[in-house]
Amino acid sequence: MVYIALLSFVVSVGLMILSFVFRLAGKLRITLPVVYFLLISTFLNPWTAAHETLAFAILFILLGFSLISWIRSFKEYWDERQYYKTMKEDIAWQARTARERGISTRDCYIDSEGTMRYNKDDKPVF
Repeated sequence: MVYIALLSFVVSVGLMILSFVFRLAGKLRITLPVVYFLLISTFLNPWTAAHETLAFAILFILLGFSLISWIRSFKEYWDERQYYKTMKEDIAWQARTARERGISTRDCYIDSEGTMRYNKDDKPVF
């Protein structure tokens, strides 16, 4: 009876660890390399021993694809950040120029494209 309880505990802890590993792999976008690593280290161990260079080459290729994915995501984040920074500067310039020309900011609004427009007729201020 004690052995069954201990076995059940070990299996439960193992599944929790595996669940955590896959959740972390999903967040880091390395699910395919993790699945492949688990396969070559368990079920495909005889094949891996016979074709070690190929097995590691495939693993490194999968990790390379993940790295490319991270770099692409970072570039998209950086481009979006630069876009919003530029839009913020443009809106500040429009508001400053409107104040200099004596246009009340209560009579205007900023549309979704960042253009200052009059409230009454939706014509661009500049």
